[in-house]
Amino acid sequence: MGIDARQPSEGEGDAMASLPTVSVFIPTYNRAHYLPQCLDSILAQTYQDFEIVIVDDGSSDNSLEILMDYQRRFPDKIYYYWHPGHANKGVAATSNLAILKSRGKYLAWTGSDDMWYPEKLELQVAQLEHDPRLGVVYSYADFIDGNGRKLPGRAGRDITSDPNPVGQLLQYCHLPAMTTVIRRDCLEDVGLCDETLQICEDWDLWIRVFSRWTVGFIDRSLAQYRIHTNNLSKRTDPSIHLNRILAFYYRLEQKQLDIGGPLLQPRNQALLDLQLAFHLFCADKQEEAIARLHLAFQHDPSLYDDVAFFDRWLNNWKPDFYTPEHNHFSFWVITHLPPTATPGFRSQLLELQLQNPDTQNFFVRRGIQRGLTQSGLIDLSQIFGDCPDGPVPHSWKVDVLKKVYPTLMFEHYKKRDLHKTRYYWWQTIQLDQTWLRNRGVWAIGLRSFLG
Repeated sequence: MGIDARQPSEGEGDAMASLPTVSVFIPTYNRAHYLPQCLDSILAQTYQDFEIVIVDDGSSDNSLEILMDYQRRFPDKIYYYWHPGHANKGVAATSNLAILKSRGKYLAWTGSDDMWYPEKLELQVAQLEHDPRLGVVYSYADFIDGNGRKLPGRAGRDITSDPNPVGQLLQYCHLPAMTTVIRRDCLEDVGLCDETLQICEDWDLWIRVFSRWTVGFIDRSLAQYRIHTNNLSKRTDPSIHLNRILAFYYRLEQKQLDIGGPLLQPRNQALLDLQLAFHLFCADKQEEAIARLHLAFQHDPSLYDDVAFFDRWLNNWKPDFYTPEHNHFSFWVITHLPPTATPGFRSQLLELQLQNPDTQNFFVRRGIQRGLTQSGLIDLSQIFGDCPDGPVPHSWKVDVLKKVYPTLMFEHYKKRDLHKTRYYWWQTIQLDQTWLRNRGVWAIGLRSFLG
């Protein structure tokens, strides 16, 4: 799809005569509280050859008043648009309208609740000017809360030197959108945001970019990513979020022949199947999940010889909609591997998973959660019922129970449920007699048994 730079409209006059090098495009929806901080951080850039194109997505707060005021004060910098009838059309359509209204050689994307550090555009434009092969340049982003206070950690990961960056992107979106600057020629090539997607429109775009262009990275935080209760992902029910991510993967599968390049490599086709298998599993679509798991090995039979890769994939980031209420995903996968998987592959994979602390923590969380929420006493089948038959060592299960039983003992004692306290006290000291050196545990035992 071609991208036409917008033409001056009546009344814009000489202010539009010279084209800016950068167009900052901002889709916004009900962000009046954060808009001034966002715009001020852009206006304070050390690099000043830019315009700001804002498209409102049908806001119902006082965004209009704020944006009109900024446009009045900065008539040569800020241009404000909206959908016909002030309709709400979603992030993808709103971003696309902003791009179509922009004129710059480069386009910088940011959310209306995020902020930039002053050197952002200067550093990124310099890198794009230096290397015409680059389609996008991005960086890290610091996390901040709703009040602008810095939070631990930062968003983003440098995958530009990874042997298979598209494979990394199939598993997680490593590019924080508010850190990106995109070459217009790149968008001319790969197309705009996919408006059929309700979320993940930027993730989809970055996969297309990495499939056709070289991407640059600046090893520092150039933006601030605001985390607050009104973030789209924070206010969306996990089950709805899950279905939208499934739609993203299915849509990507439909487009993979058109996108071409690394996306069609056997390992990446297998990764797309594996990602679908996981999300279908979370959606309780077991038969479809098994079919996708088996299809991954058909697309890339070399997976059978790469236990380490498969283990890393199993250990990947898991979203909020994967909870201890599900079966343990890795054990489920081991149980449902294709019939052509060798016993050696299965046993090696199981051994690696048992060594992973996250696997044990999953069963600890499940045991505690079920022990606190059900009316009766918990039994082992409720904790370990989805473990592969036979090969999971008894000693490994005991290590899990050594963490579950003491927690349940203490929590039920707080609730004055003496029946459960007595049961979990006895289970605790049977598994780990070092608890008998603890005076508090002795006191709980005496009080619970003596009533």
